[in-house]
Amino acid sequence: MLRALASAWNRVLAKACLDASGQTEGGVRITGITITLVHMGDSITFGQYVDASVRWTTLVELAVRDELPDGVELHSINRGVSGETTRMGLERFPADVQSLEPDVMTLQFGLNDSNCWQTDRGLPRVSERAFVANLVEMIERGRRFGAGEIILATNHRTLRRIPLPSGEVYEEANARYSELAREVAAEAGVALCDIRARFEPMEDEELERMLLPYPDHLHLSQEGNAVYANAILPYVDRAVSAAIERGDVLERR
Repeated sequence: MLRALASAWNRVLAKACLDASGQTEGGVRITGITITLVHMGDSITFGQYVDASVRWTTLVELAVRDELPDGVELHSINRGVSGETTRMGLERFPADVQSLEPDVMTLQFGLNDSNCWQTDRGLPRVSERAFVANLVEMIERGRRFGAGEIILATNHRTLRRIPLPSGEVYEEANARYSELAREVAAEAGVALCDIRARFEPMEDEELERMLLPYPDHLHLSQEGNAVYANAILPYVDRAVSAAIERGDVLERR
């Protein structure tokens, strides 16, 4: 979609016949725009334990930037923080997202929310009800501060199958919180990138290549980041295209 938009955009620029003052013969001035893309999430968004150059957010940025029309810039910011839940993400949302007034936002949480620690006596770090409420509030805040396009992602499968203090296997909790994210996306009217569906059919041998080696078996490997990037790229592509189309490209004097 970006490729087609770039072609159309460049035709507009070619027809504009800009003079030295930057104005067209018809009194229309072409001005470039910057699309701000913010990736908000936990360690999966941050890209823990892999080089920044191979993180999925970097791969998406490079792919989108390569297809942008002339006169359009992309400002991509990674706001992933390792170990965070939606509760913690919501607390830093004003500083890390609202202050940037993004045009496009990806939102990914749940791997930590669904986990539970011995110190919480089997309770999840964030309850299902609070997880949903936190995602909804981040979506509402994102929209209020300019994010016309929001992409909510589910989480990939992991190989963590040891029972939690609650007695539940971690991967079962992870799957349940991904289902909650699907429900939030539908109710809030945002795009859903079902990452879990992309990883679901994988046999353990293939899934193991997507993850960092045992005892991690949760964070994405370099190959896993590439698969994640390919899964979410079409959604970001469409979101950026929509943001460009809404942009104030032709400014009349």
